[in-house]
Amino acid sequence: MPSLALRRRRERVLGLALAVQLTVGVVSAVVLRPAPEAPARSSSAPVLAANARNGVSVRTLAVRQLLATRAAAVLHKDKDAFLATVDPGARAFQARQGALFDALGVVPLATWRYDLDPTRERRHTAALDALRGVWWSPNVTLHYALTGFDRSPTVQPQGLTFVERGGRWYLGAEDDFARMGHPTSRDLWDGGPVVLARGASCLVLGHPKNAALVRQLVVECDAAVPRATAVWGRGWGRRVVLLVPDSEKELASIVPDSGDLSQIAALATAELVSPGAGYHPVGDRVLINPSNFRSLGALGRRVVLAHEITHVASRASTGPQVPTWFVEGLADYVGYLGVDLPLSLSAEELRADVRGGKLPTRLPLDGDFDGSRKDLAQTYEMSWLAVVWMAKTYGQSTVLQVYREAGADSRPGALGRAVRHHLHLTVPEVTRAWRAYLVSVLT
Repeated sequence: MPSLALRRRRERVLGLALAVQLTVGVVSAVVLRPAPEAPARSSSAPVLAANARNGVSVRTLAVRQLLATRAAAVLHKDKDAFLATVDPGARAFQARQGALFDALGVVPLATWRYDLDPTRERRHTAALDALRGVWWSPNVTLHYALTGFDRSPTVQPQGLTFVERGGRWYLGAEDDFARMGHPTSRDLWDGGPVVLARGASCLVLGHPKNAALVRQLVVECDAAVPRATAVWGRGWGRRVVLLVPDSEKELASIVPDSGDLSQIAALATAELVSPGAGYHPVGDRVLINPSNFRSLGALGRRVVLAHEITHVASRASTGPQVPTWFVEGLADYVGYLGVDLPLSLSAEELRADVRGGKLPTRLPLDGDFDGSRKDLAQTYEMSWLAVVWMAKTYGQSTVLQVYREAGADSRPGALGRAVRHHLHLTVPEVTRAWRAYLVSVLT
């Protein structure tokens, strides 16, 4: 049934209001710079010696070269060179790294490089000293871009441990510090072999188990991109990457701290780079929760994908002062646009509340979008109808002007200023008008 399908869509957008909490702390210091060239193996010793004489740590230079070698091996598909950087005594880890390399083989990579910050490192413990011997765990970030889709490389923190064996440094582990707040970011290829499908506007990556869904999603995504563009405009990349994990558990590993995903069919994510210098999101992805997404009918899939792709389209204009109700309400506005569905189905929960005398007193707060809340459906419906009211009263173009102006203003009160400028109302006046609209359409 369409009503069930639409009720199951409870996506949260972790690259926007919530992303400030989830990602800004780990990527705010990242500086994008050209990838280091892989060193020539025959000349590494003189380079290390020369830099050591200049006060540069031999260990730092060795690990930096190791990372450059790994990056070059990924891009040049040189598995032997890649595995030569891994601790030769760690057989199980070697096998996992080999599987990772194989999975990356079909991924269209334009960029793959690492940045090392030797001034920030993990503290030694007796237990880890006993396990690893001579080891070092500095801050490392991975930068990668997908050919034809990522305008700038995405940034992922790495919780790597390097070990010394016979005077050489190797990668020894990637999960020693996961429980201490320094995990290695996971991506789809960490979960096993990858299959992909390309469309006119979309790249979909999944595992062989979901190959049929991957192919189907290319068609559905290609149809959703024009719907989002018709509202938002052409001023975005109009290129979308979808990831299809095999399970909800794998989805949670790719998007950590995402909360309860049991009612989530899809979600959009991004990371923030150098927010002090401006709002610069990278690594836009739409992730599918396969079991929930499969339960949706054709109409539900259409709404979900248009919703999530609207987040991708509007991401760069969604500054930290845009409230989540506006972010989600706009995405639902696009998702439902052109869908012939009565409010008795599309706003079923909120309609029941209003008819039962529970008219909301305020627009939703960011905390109301917590996935564990029992009234999450009402929160999305309130947000959607706030944008519907604004569009019906002032026009769709005015809605977008308010959104973009609020998004470009990093000062507190940005939404209030944008509303006053374009609607000639205060936020409390908007709230009163929205409440009156709910009464008029839901009772």
